[in-house]
Amino acid sequence: MYDLHLLFGDDRHALARFGQLLGQNGVGLEGGGLFGREAHFLVEEGEKARRLLLEAEFQVLAVRKPLIRRLKQERPGELGAIAARLAENGITLLTQYSDHANRLILLTDNDKLAAEVTTEWAPDAKAFPDRR
Repeated sequence: MYDLHLLFGDDRHALARFGQLLGQNGVGLEGGGLFGREAHFLVEEGEKARRLLLEAEFQVLAVRKPLIRRLKQERPGELGAIAARLAENGITLLTQYSDHANRLILLTDNDKLAAEVTTEWAPDAKAFPDRR
Protein backbone atom coordinates (compact mmCIF):
# COMPACT_ATOMS: atom_id res chain seq x y z
CA MET A 1 0.00 0.00 0.00
CA TYR A 2 1.07 3.57 -0.68
CA ASP A 3 -0.03 6.92 0.66
CA LEU A 4 -0.49 9.58 -2.02
CA HIS A 5 0.00 13.10 -0.68
CA LEU A 6 -1.36 15.80 -2.97
CA LEU A 7 -1.99 19.51 -2.90
CA PHE A 8 -5.32 20.35 -4.54
CA GLY A 9 -5.11 24.09 -3.97
CA ASP A 10 -8.19 26.14 -4.86
CA ASP A 11 -9.49 23.86 -7.63
CA ARG A 12 -13.01 22.90 -6.53
CA HIS A 13 -13.05 20.17 -9.19
CA ALA A 14 -9.76 18.59 -8.12
CA LEU A 15 -11.23 15.81 -6.00
CA ALA A 16 -13.68 14.86 -8.75
CA ARG A 17 -10.94 14.87 -11.42
CA PHE A 18 -8.65 12.90 -9.10
CA GLY A 19 -11.22 10.19 -8.37
CA GLN A 20 -12.34 9.92 -11.99
CA LEU A 21 -8.79 9.76 -13.35
CA LEU A 22 -7.70 7.00 -11.01
CA GLY A 23 -10.97 5.09 -11.37
CA GLN A 24 -10.89 5.19 -15.17
CA ASN A 25 -7.38 3.77 -15.03
CA GLY A 26 -8.13 0.96 -12.59
CA VAL A 27 -6.52 2.46 -9.49
CA GLY A 28 -8.79 1.94 -6.49
CA LEU A 29 -8.80 4.09 -3.38
CA GLU A 30 -8.40 2.09 -0.18
CA GLY A 31 -8.84 4.98 2.27
CA GLY A 32 -7.87 8.56 2.92
CA GLY A 33 -9.41 11.96 2.68
CA LEU A 34 -9.19 15.62 1.85
CA PHE A 35 -7.94 17.90 4.62
CA GLY A 36 -8.37 21.50 3.54
CA ARG A 37 -6.29 21.80 0.39
CA GLU A 38 -4.17 18.74 1.05
CA ALA A 39 -5.19 15.16 0.40
CA HIS A 40 -3.90 11.77 1.52
CA PHE A 41 -5.20 8.64 -0.18
CA LEU A 42 -4.18 5.01 0.14
CA VAL A 43 -3.67 2.99 -3.05
CA GLU A 44 -2.09 -0.34 -3.95
CA GLU A 45 -0.38 0.93 -7.09
CA GLY A 46 1.58 3.93 -5.90
CA GLU A 47 3.87 4.44 -8.88
CA LYS A 48 1.06 3.98 -11.41
CA ALA A 49 -1.02 6.53 -9.52
CA ARG A 50 1.91 8.97 -9.37
CA ARG A 51 2.51 8.70 -13.12
CA LEU A 52 -1.17 9.22 -13.96
CA LEU A 53 -1.51 12.18 -11.62
CA LEU A 54 1.66 13.90 -12.80
CA GLU A 55 0.64 13.45 -16.44
CA ALA A 56 -2.70 15.11 -15.56
CA GLU A 57 -0.78 17.98 -13.89
CA PHE A 58 -1.74 17.20 -10.30
CA GLN A 59 0.66 18.42 -7.64
CA VAL A 60 1.91 15.18 -6.06
CA LEU A 61 3.89 16.00 -2.94
CA ALA A 62 4.87 12.43 -2.03
CA VAL A 63 4.15 8.76 -2.58
CA ARG A 64 5.32 6.59 0.29
CA LYS A 65 4.64 3.39 2.18
CA PRO A 66 2.74 4.16 5.36
CA LEU A 67 2.90 2.34 8.65
CA ILE A 68 -0.29 0.25 8.95
CA ARG A 69 -1.62 -0.71 12.35
CA ARG A 70 -4.87 -2.10 13.78
CA LEU A 71 -6.48 -0.75 16.92
CA LYS A 72 -8.61 -2.94 19.13
CA GLN A 73 -11.80 -0.97 18.46
CA GLU A 74 -13.72 -2.28 21.47
CA ARG A 75 -11.07 -0.88 23.81
CA PRO A 76 -11.55 2.90 24.37
CA GLY A 77 -8.34 4.89 24.31
CA GLU A 78 -6.44 2.84 21.71
CA LEU A 79 -5.64 5.86 19.53
CA GLY A 80 -4.33 7.69 22.58
CA ALA A 81 -2.21 4.69 23.57
CA ILE A 82 -0.50 4.33 20.22
CA ALA A 83 -0.04 8.10 19.90
CA ALA A 84 1.53 8.18 23.37
CA ARG A 85 3.87 5.32 22.46
CA LEU A 86 5.06 7.23 19.40
CA ALA A 87 5.51 10.48 21.34
CA GLU A 88 7.37 8.75 24.20
CA ASN A 89 9.86 7.48 21.63
CA GLY A 90 10.46 10.90 20.09
CA ILE A 91 8.40 10.17 16.98
CA THR A 92 6.27 12.89 15.41
CA LEU A 93 2.99 11.75 13.87
CA LEU A 94 2.58 13.66 10.60
CA THR A 95 -0.63 12.14 9.24
CA GLN A 96 -3.18 9.66 10.59
CA TYR A 97 -6.29 8.26 8.93
CA SER A 98 -8.16 4.96 8.56
CA ASP A 99 -8.54 2.75 5.52
CA HIS A 100 -11.65 0.90 4.35
CA ALA A 101 -10.59 -2.16 6.37
CA ASN A 102 -10.57 -0.11 9.61
CA ARG A 103 -6.78 -0.15 9.85
CA LEU A 104 -4.85 2.85 11.13
CA ILE A 105 -2.68 4.50 8.48
CA LEU A 106 0.26 6.43 9.95
CA LEU A 107 2.94 8.66 8.44
CA THR A 108 5.68 9.67 10.85
CA ASP A 109 9.05 11.35 10.86
CA ASN A 110 10.68 7.99 11.67
CA ASP A 111 8.69 5.08 10.24
CA LYS A 112 11.38 2.50 11.03
CA LEU A 113 11.37 3.28 14.76
CA ALA A 114 7.58 3.74 14.74
CA ALA A 115 7.20 0.22 13.33
CA GLU A 116 9.47 -1.18 16.05
CA VAL A 117 7.67 0.47 18.97
CA THR A 118 4.13 -0.30 17.76
CA THR A 119 4.41 -4.01 16.95
CA GLU A 120 1.60 -4.89 19.36
CA TRP A 121 -0.75 -2.99 17.03
CA ALA A 122 0.55 -4.71 13.89
CA PRO A 123 -2.35 -6.01 11.77
CA ASP A 124 -1.28 -9.62 12.35
CA ALA A 125 -0.61 -9.25 16.09
CA LYS A 126 -2.48 -11.97 17.96
CA ALA A 127 -2.49 -10.43 21.41
CA PHE A 128 -3.49 -7.03 22.66
CA PRO A 129 -1.97 -6.86 26.13
CA ASP A 130 -3.64 -4.63 28.65
CA ARG A 131 -1.72 -1.34 28.52
CA ARG A 132 -3.61 0.33 31.35
